[in-house]
Amino acid sequence: MALAKRNKTALLVSLCNVVVLIVLTYVLNNQSLFTGEDLDHYAWIEWVKNKVGLIKQSDRQDVLFVNIAYDKQLTEKIDEFGMPIGNTCITDRRKLLSFLQMLHSTNNYKYVFLDVRFEKGYNAPEVDSVLFAEIRNMRNIVIANHSDIEIADSLLLDKAAISDYKATITATNFVRYKYSHNGNSSMPLYAYRDLTKRTINSYGLIYTCDGKLCYNSLFVNFPVESFSEFDDENRKRYYNLGSDLLDNYSEEDLATLTQGKYIVIGDMIEDLHDTYSGMKPGPVITFYAFQALMNKKHFVSYGLLLFLGVLYFLISLSQFRQNSLLEQIPFVRKSHSRLLHFVLTFIGYTFLLTVVAIVLNIFADVSISILLPSTYFTIQKNIINYKRTKI
Repeated sequence: MALAKRNKTALLVSLCNVVVLIVLTYVLNNQSLFTGEDLDHYAWIEWVKNKVGLIKQSDRQDVLFVNIAYDKQLTEKIDEFGMPIGNTCITDRRKLLSFLQMLHSTNNYKYVFLDVRFEKGYNAPEVDSVLFAEIRNMRNIVIANHSDIEIADSLLLDKAAISDYKATITATNFVRYKYSHNGNSSMPLYAYRDLTKRTINSYGLIYTCDGKLCYNSLFVNFPVESFSEFDDENRKRYYNLGSDLLDNYSEEDLATLTQGKYIVIGDMIEDLHDTYSGMKPGPVITFYAFQALMNKKHFVSYGLLLFLGVLYFLISLSQFRQNSLLEQIPFVRKSHSRLLHFVLTFIGYTFLLTVVAIVLNIFADVSISILLPSTYFTIQKNIINYKRTKI
């Protein structure tokens, strides 16, 4: 009777653990910081996937990256009182206007991501009014806005979306992309809404898209050779706005070059962020975060949740027993090999969760955080050991 009662307790606790872990892991995965991913871990996985041919080198035929780092102009910096306080460099807005006018005229692009700051106080009066009107009149375009700036002209607000990455003193690397910021769309989400008429809706800690449960934060995967460096030998990776496009392409040439493509405009040289795959330009991160949405990576997989639920249940149940989870396998349980049982003493649930995360990433291209379940099971194991509960 006592044994049956203890078994029933173990089953009920393990079932409760599954529900708690599934819910808490979902909430944690919607954060952009402190989700527990090890960048070195993902870098090695990507290297292995590349070496064994599980991923192919990307030729990016559907996107045109335009670098504006070398196209600058000098302008006056205006303070909050409307007084000039000196000179500073901004993107050459006349060149940018020329390029956008060519895009607007040919009108055969798929979408434009304009990752350029138009901050109040950094003005080019001779061209701004025409440039801002051109942006407003273009179809399928989004421009970068930031939480710490005031945008230069209210005309741009309807086309503006958040382009921010969170970091702290202890978490300086880019890991996860957050799509909705307290109801304000990021650039990828804005473009996704434009093209699909769907968006991410928030209901407290729950997020849905098109009536389905989804994530508001994703671990962004980058293709092989995606901008690990920029130099003259890798010019195919991007075009310079002035020296490449405006100086060498006619309107007809540009129409061919941009046919059916996403156009990503931004600083590919200085706007760099540290990722698991090396330094990546902010505009590139924005584009691949958008691609993740278009590939439906943000939708919750109920098959994956079921698999993880079973795994959590078995790990939890095994902690109530004297033998480990692996020792419940018939082959292992019946084996008389001392070496095998000795090796198994070094294989705990954290190791098992890590292996599962690696396998899912390699073969299913799914990234999961094991920080919470590892911590949770560590606490439970200590509680069980403290109470000396053996079921």
